[in-house]
Amino acid sequence: MEHLLTSDEAARHAALLKDLDRWRAEPARWDRAGRLPEPVVRWCRSERLLGAALPTELGGGGWDPLRMGLLYEATGRVSASLASLVNVHHMAAQVVLRWGTEEQHRTVLPRLADGSLLAAIAMTEPQAGSDLSGIETSLEQRGDRLLLTGTKVFITFGQQADVFLVFAQREGRSVACLVDSGQPGLTVTPMDEPLGLRAAALGRLEFRACEISPSAVVGRDGFGLAALAPVALEHGRHAVAWMAVGMLHEVFTAAAEHVLDRRAFGRPLVEHGQVQSLITRMGTDLEAARHLCLAASRALDSGGNDEILVAKYFACRVLEEHSAQAVQLLASKGVLESTVTARAYRDAKVLNILEGTVQILERTLAPRLANAARRSV
Repeated sequence: MEHLLTSDEAARHAALLKDLDRWRAEPARWDRAGRLPEPVVRWCRSERLLGAALPTELGGGGWDPLRMGLLYEATGRVSASLASLVNVHHMAAQVVLRWGTEEQHRTVLPRLADGSLLAAIAMTEPQAGSDLSGIETSLEQRGDRLLLTGTKVFITFGQQADVFLVFAQREGRSVACLVDSGQPGLTVTPMDEPLGLRAAALGRLEFRACEISPSAVVGRDGFGLAALAPVALEHGRHAVAWMAVGMLHEVFTAAAEHVLDRRAFGRPLVEHGQVQSLITRMGTDLEAARHLCLAASRALDSGGNDEILVAKYFACRVLEEHSAQAVQLLASKGVLESTVTARAYRDAKVLNILEGTVQILERTLAPRLANAARRSV
C-alpha cells in the first residue's frame, strides 16, 4: 500500500497500523461475544476516529476521503466489524452535516464529532432492502405529536448505538429523523448469530407510536430517499470498498505465508502450478482493488460517483472470491473459525450485500459503462 502514497500519507498509515496492533489478537473473541467490547469503542472515541471526517470547526478531524479510506483499510485489516463501527457512524454524521438543521448542527454534530454520541443508520426493513421504496415505517402527525411506527432489521450496531438516523414515510413522502436509543416506544433486540460481521451488534428496532420532536426531522419531506440516502450510501460504499481491501490484504498475507512455508509432494506449495495461479490472481486483484479505491477517494473529494461504485463492486467481489480460495488453500488451518481466512470468508459475503448488492451495482453500472465506452470511440 505504502508505495501508492506520498511519504506523509504512508507515515500516517504506518502509525495507524501500529496503533491498531493492540487489537489484532482480539477479533475472534469479539465475534464470539457478538459485539465490540466497550474498551474498543472508548479507544475509537479517544483516538477521535468517530469524528475524523467531520469539519474541525465542529470538533471533528477534518480528514479528507483518502485519509478516511486508509482508516477503513487499516481497521478492515483487524476486523470488518471494527471498521463498520466507524463507517455507520460517519454515514449518519455525513447526512446530518449535509442536510441537518442549524439546531442539529449546533447540538448533535459536535457530539457525533467527539464520539459522545454513537450513531447508526436504520434503513433496512423486512420488505425493504435493495429496494428502499418499500420502506413501510411511518411518521404520522397526531395533533401536535409526531409518532414513528414500524420495524427495522439488520441494523449495524443497533444494540450499541445511542442515536439512529431512521428512514420512514410521511404522507407518502420519504423522510428521515433522529431517534435516541432510549426513546419510549422503541425496543431494540439482538439479531444473533449472523453469518458475518458477528461483532457488529446487529439489532432489530421496533417503533410503536414512538414520539419524536419535530426538531428531530432531518431535511425536508420527500428528501429521504432522493437526497439523504444517497449521501449515506456514497460514503458507505467508499468505506466498504476500502474495508474489503484491508481484509484482502490479510487474506493474501496468510495465503502467501502458507504457500511459502508448507511443503507438499517434496517441494514448497508455491512451486506448484495451480497454487501459483491462485496466488498470482489474488495478488494482482489486491493491487487493482487498491488503485480503484484510490480513484474512489479522489472521486468522493470531487463529487464523482461511478468510481465509488466500481471500487465497491470490484473490491468486494474479489474479496469474496479470494477468501474462499484462501480457505481452500489453507485447508484444515483455513476452516478454523478463529482464523483470518475463515472470518474474511464469512464477512466477505456480508460486504457483498451491504450498501448495494453485486446485482444492484451491475444494474447501475452496466448502462453507465456501456455509454462511457460509446462516448470514448
